[in-house]
This record gives sequence, structure tokens and C-alpha cells, in this order.
Amino acid sequence: MESGVPITGLDEATFFVNVAVISGALIGLTFIALNLFMVDMLRRYEETALPVFRERETNDCARKPSKSNPPESLTDLELLDGDPVVVFMAFSVAVSWSLFLLPLLIGLTEAWSRRWGVLSAEMFVFSGVLAFNFVVRSQKVKQMRPYLTREELLWPLMSGTAFTLYLSTATVLLFAAFPSMMPLALRLPAWNRFGITFEQTGIFLLKISCIASLVLGTYTVNKDMFIFFKAASAERMRGCWLKSFFENTYSELDERVHHATSRMSSEAREADSLWNQWKEGPASISDHNAFKKPRSEPARLLWAKLVKSRGKLPIWMLDIPSIAHWAFDIERELDERKVKK
Repeated sequence: MESGVPITGLDEATFFVNVAVISGALIGLTFIALNLFMVDMLRRYEETALPVFRERETNDCARKPSKSNPPESLTDLELLDGDPVVVFMAFSVAVSWSLFLLPLLIGLTEAWSRRWGVLSAEMFVFSGVLAFNFVVRSQKVKQMRPYLTREELLWPLMSGTAFTLYLSTATVLLFAAFPSMMPLALRLPAWNRFGITFEQTGIFLLKISCIASLVLGTYTVNKDMFIFFKAASAERMRGCWLKSFFENTYSELDERVHHATSRMSSEAREADSLWNQWKEGPASISDHNAFKKPRSEPARLLWAKLVKSRGKLPIWMLDIPSIAHWAFDIERELDERKVKK
């Protein structure tokens, strides 16, 4: 069982209290950064005219089924949670706040409780929370597909190293709290040959974990703002391209496709690859979860609405690079047929 003796001396207590103060200040700064995120997030929805519904169950009689009339039939949950940028922002904030809350809570616990078991439980809980948030954040970054700098590519390695550190710290603290759980090999005199005890090892790893949390949390906030900036900038550039595409290129391609297939019979036209490719539209129309499945009915209806409105849909809902590739393939096929003639 744990003893009532404080686990640290005055120097260690001062260290952890200072770490807790620094963590609290950084949490306040990240809250300010979050406000900057939210302002730009709201701009994404300024021109989004969709009658989204709060709950599907209570609105079935008030609107058409979701499979026959997207995207107007989306609920709030489907609309927002299907947007990778929204989910990325939520989990990136969860990662940075968890990294800052870890040394804050450790510092307060050391100052008030000073029990190995409590510290071990906190480390285990934060290890699980951070691992889950790290995984979801990384998945959404991949879905957003921003360009990544060299150090950002090392993110899985850094997060894996941090998780290993936290888990090791929690395990050592658990053995220090309950020595009877310690494997026999670790209780042999060889472990203390150099005068190092589990308590000293636990304090050392706890300090390293706190410092690593502050450094990694600060790095995460910096990179999350940069990734959000890159995603928002790319989104606006793609929005300008989409507007120009439907104002100029689409009408020209439509005329060329109809001219290239005008002399075909109905049966030949329906079997023609160019005509089918043009009629079906891009294979991937959206990064949104509700329309992500290629050639699905919701995706086809979204494309029809996009063509009819000439691009006046929420830009964050669309997979612009796929539309650009589709237009390029159509134009290349038209050029090849013109050369053959």
C-alpha cells in the first residue's frame, strides 16, 4: 500500500508548481488561438444556404428522405461532423489542451496529494486520451490533404515517442505505488546497484513527461494553425478555380462533347465512353462523408445541383482536384478524337 510520506522534496515540488503555472498560461494562449480558428471557420458557412435539420427522427414528415434529396436533407450532425476541417479543429484542440492539462494536473496533484497511485492513474488516463485524439487528428489531416513540411511528416514518430514516454512513466509510478506488483526480476538487488530506486526513476520520468508535454503542446498549436491556414488558403484558391471553371470552361466542354457525339445514333452515344464520362461527372465529387462514395446516388445528385447552380455550393463540401482531373481527362479525350479525324 502507499505510504503517507510525500513523494518529493521542496525542489521537486517547486518544479511541478512552476510547470503547472506555465501550463495554465499556455492553455489561456491556446484559447486565444482557438478564437482565431473559429472566426475563419464561421466564414466557411456564411454562404451556405442549406436547411439542415437538428434531428432526423423529428423531421421525417417535414422533408424528403435523405437519400433522395441531398444535400438539403442533411442533419446538423451529418453536415458538420462530415466536414474534415471541423473534426480536425476539434481534435487538434483536444490534443493541445490535453498536452497542457497533463503537467497542470500533475503539478496540482503533486502539491496537494503527493501519491504515486494518483499520479499513475492520471498518466494512464492522459495516455489513452492523447492516443485517441492523436489518431483522429492524423486521420483528418490525411483527409484534408494539405502539403506537409518535412518535420510535419515526422508527426507519427513524435506522437508515438510521446505515448511511449507517458505509458512508461505511468507504469513506473504504478510499481512505485504498489511494489508487490513489480516483477521479481526488477526487485533484485541488481536494480539498485547504482543507487537508483523506482521512486527516483518515477520523479525523473515525470519531469521529462511534463517538459515533453509543454514542448509538444506548443509545437502542436503552431502546426495546427499552419495546417488550418494551408487548408483554408487552398480552399479559397480552389473556390476561385471552380467559379472560373463553370463560367467559362464547363460551357465550352459541354458544347465540344455534344458536337463530338452529335452524329452518333442513340445507341452508339449511350455506349460511347466520352459521353458516359461527361454525363456521369467526376468519380469523386466531395470529401464530405455523406457524398464520398464514388458514383453514389447522393454524389450524382450533388453534381447535378452543382452544374445547375454553376458552382454555387459550399466550396468546403467539394473535391475540387478530382473535378479538375475529370475536366482534364474530358479535354484530352476531345483533343485525341480531333487529331484522329
